Amino acid sequence: EENFRKSCFIEYEQIAFNETVAVCRTPLVKDCDVQGPEICRTEYESECWTKQEVHDVEDDVVDCTTEIEEKCEDETSGYTTNTKCSKWPKEVCSVSKKRVQKYTPITGCTKEPRELCAPAGCGFKQGAEECYDKTQTVVQDAPKEQCSLEPQRTCKHVTKLVPKLEPKEECVDVPKEVCTRSRTNPRKVKKPVVKKWCYVPSEESGLA
Repeated sequence: EENFRKSCFIEYEQIAFNETVAVCRTPLVKDCDVQGPEICRTEYESECWTKQEVHDVEDDVVDCTTEIEEKCEDETSGYTTNTKCSKWPKEVCSVSKKRVQKYTPITGCTKEPRELCAPAGCGFKQGAEECYDKTQTVVQDAPKEQCSLEPQRTCKHVTKLVPKLEPKEECVDVPKEVCTRSRTNPRKVKKPVVKKWCYVPSEESGLA
């Protein structure tokens, strides 16, 4: 039996997109009591922006309806029976899951350089807050899911009928020829025998 296992992992990749945010800053204005030569210098102003981040969430939504409940009772007066009914409103509510969008404000601030010029002896003070819409490029991590199917083999024991061979003795008659020596009418037969004698001549034997 072969099954498949789904293996997924999520990686984040950065995507850039343009977004309109509300930028507010408090400019520095000149506060001069004494006139003098104009002097310029660089001041850093705080520039803050706010954007609304959208979240898709599953929220509990309550849906209520008004129902009229009626109850009737029989009233007996003498020989007469009358049915008396009373009605009253009842609130019936049900809770269901719905996909809704919720917004989370995200605020960031940066220091922006400004060149300000004023006569000598003048200082600076914070002016009125100024707000305007600004389109800027925002880099955000976007989740990306990748999945793969990995085969998995599942093994289990199965009982099977297997034939078993056992030896069994079988006998057969095999013909066999048996030979034996036997004497039939024995008799004596004379046969000449030739003997060969070999010797080495020597003085001791007198044959040398």
